Amino acid sequence: MLAHTRLISGFSRPEVEIVRRELGNTSFRGWAVLLLFRAQGSSVILISYTFGLFLPFIREDLDISPLEAGLLQGVWWVTAAIASLPFGVWFSRIRPVLVVSLSLFLSIPFLFVQAFATGFPILLLARFAFVGCHVMTVPARTLLLQQWAAPRQFAQINAVGLSQHSLMLALAVSTSAIIITGLGSWRMVYMILGGMFILQTSVWLLIAKEDEAPVEGFQSRLEEQEGTPLHALYHYPQGWVIAVVMFFLSATWTSLVTFLPTFWLEERGVPLILGGPLLGFLYYALIPTALLGGFLAKKIPNRKLLLGIPALFNALFGVGIILSGDPVVLMFLITGLGLAWVFTPAINVLPFEFPDISPREVAVISSLVVTFSALGFAAGPTMVGIVAQSTGSLETGLLTMCLLTASGVLAAGLYPVRSGNASEA
Repeated sequence: MLAHTRLISGFSRPEVEIVRRELGNTSFRGWAVLLLFRAQGSSVILISYTFGLFLPFIREDLDISPLEAGLLQGVWWVTAAIASLPFGVWFSRIRPVLVVSLSLFLSIPFLFVQAFATGFPILLLARFAFVGCHVMTVPARTLLLQQWAAPRQFAQINAVGLSQHSLMLALAVSTSAIIITGLGSWRMVYMILGGMFILQTSVWLLIAKEDEAPVEGFQSRLEEQEGTPLHALYHYPQGWVIAVVMFFLSATWTSLVTFLPTFWLEERGVPLILGGPLLGFLYYALIPTALLGGFLAKKIPNRKLLLGIPALFNALFGVGIILSGDPVVLMFLITGLGLAWVFTPAINVLPFEFPDISPREVAVISSLVVTFSALGFAAGPTMVGIVAQSTGSLETGLLTMCLLTASGVLAAGLYPVRSGNASEA
């Protein structure tokens, strides 16, 4: 019970008792709202991650260089890196359901602009605007949890969300190459994605009704919290450690999903129609194993291990993937890299464990983690593109990036063995 008190410590004591009583278990609508929100985020990420499969077609159509390809992927995450923290502060004052609705309405037009891009500048600007609209929802990641879910189920909900995310992206990565080849147009696939966003927006408006949320008056409680939530950035230095580890995990991931299909095609002779399903092994094992995220949060009280194990797996499997050319070996290595992310549902709830942290401060720490993740996602493909263009070897660029991400293991060693109420959550 103490864990529940700390998780919502920004509320006064009577309010804490009300929240405890209302959030004994997460309602069906609460699960639906939170998983639909996660699906929307997965759809945005899908557009970024499948860019590597679109890349051979886009390069031929728009005649872009390796550096421009890296920038097209990098701008996605640079935008998130720049905007996540200020948006986390500004939009944490506004009702999270409203923020998500506005984000969906604003982002859809820019998705269709990407489909009709006639050159590198337009495509770059459209991707920048699209992800900028999405980053508005960063504070909603934690605020929706606190508004709709029982605190003891936070990690479990994140774990189910990761499993759902893995299923969506596994299907997308495995079939995108086939769909693009069959349609003969990467632009048509972007338009299909636009239709999917319109459908998700319609469902969100039907399900996410704030008068059905179990925590009444949540918005007024946020506004009553005194001081700036930015204080959390120096009150909780362990938040920076989480952010750094996520930076390195993200840099490896986005580098590989961006350039592996092209690398396999040009330097290993692996056709795109096989490269797509191979890349899907990043997600296949995550679909069932992601559900262990809540279990890991409870069973690994040493938070150094919770951060260090995935950081180590990330570096080892990343290097192995670049050096291997055997499809069977690649299946196992790619699966191993994907399994490193089984730990992220537990990692994402670590800020809730910080002692005496308020809801808006949790949103700021989460925004900090998103900022560093986005920096990693941006730095990965950009650095690979720079090294590949300067050395004439895509393999060298990928290998350099994977070796650098081994620094995540060192960062994990700086995290406290225990943090706040980990043993009681």
